[in-house]
Amino acid sequence: MESRLIDVLQPIKDNDYQVPDNQNLQELTTMMLQRIGSIHPVLRDELIHTIFTTFIGRGYYNEEQLKNILQSILNKNYLFYRISNSKKEEDAVFKRSFSVLLIPPIIEKHRKTPFLKEEEVLRVWDNLKKYMQQEMDHRGYVKDKGWAHAMAHAADAINAVAGCDEITSQHVLEMLPVIREQFMIEQPYLFDEEERMVTAILTMFKKIESNQRVEWLETLLYERESWQDPSEDIIINNSKHLLRALYFRMLEGDYRELRQVLENLLRELRKQEAY
Repeated sequence: MESRLIDVLQPIKDNDYQVPDNQNLQELTTMMLQRIGSIHPVLRDELIHTIFTTFIGRGYYNEEQLKNILQSILNKNYLFYRISNSKKEEDAVFKRSFSVLLIPPIIEKHRKTPFLKEEEVLRVWDNLKKYMQQEMDHRGYVKDKGWAHAMAHAADAINAVAGCDEITSQHVLEMLPVIREQFMIEQPYLFDEEERMVTAILTMFKKIESNQRVEWLETLLYERESWQDPSEDIIINNSKHLLRALYFRMLEGDYRELRQVLENLLRELRKQEAY
C-alpha cells in the first residue's frame, strides 16, 4: 500500500506538484490523510506533508475542502490518535505530530483571506491546548523513522493560530502555562524544540501586557526539591534552554526590560545547578 502511494506521489512532486489529469484531488487527499502518520519517513515527510503544504499554499483546495481537512485532523483519529493510551515511545506519535503540522498552512490561508468563523478558529486553539496538555512523546528524530518532533510541530501550529485576530489575551494566558508544563519535564529536548516554541511565545507576547509576560517568565524559574536527583537537572536544563533562546531572540526588537528579567532569571537558575 505505502509503496504504491509513493509511486503515485513521487511523480507529483517531481512534476512541480501538478495533479495528473487522471488523478482525482479528493481521492488523493483521502489517501494522503490515511497515511499521514506513516513510519516511512520519505512518504510521511517528504511526500505527504510537502504535497499537502504545497497544494494548500497554491490554492488547490477551496474553502470548504480546507475546512473539511481541518475538521478531520482535529479528531481522535488524528491529533488525538492513541494519545491517552499509547506507550511512551509508540509510532502513534507520527500521526499526531504530522496532523498538527497541517494546521499552520491552513491557518495561514485563513489569515490572508479569512474563511473560518471565529468559533472555528477558537476550536482549533482549544484543541491545540488540549493536545499540548496530553502529548507525552517528546522524541525529536527517531532512527530509521525520521522526525516525530511533536513539540516543535505543535509550536508551529500555536504560532500560526496565535497570530489570528480571533485569539485574545485571555486565550494566550491560558496557553502559556500549558507550554510551561511541557518544558519542565524530565526528558531533555535535543532538536531545537525551544527555538520553535520561542517563535510562538513571541507571537503570543504581542497580545498580553508587559507585567503578564514577566509573571509567566518567572514561572520558568525551577526550584529543585533534591540535590541528589539527576532528573531535576534535566528540568533545569530545559528551563535554561528556553530562557536563553528567548533572551537571544529578544536581542532584536524593543525588549530591553524583558531581557533584564531573563538575565536575572538565568542568574537565579544557576543557583539550582548541582555542579
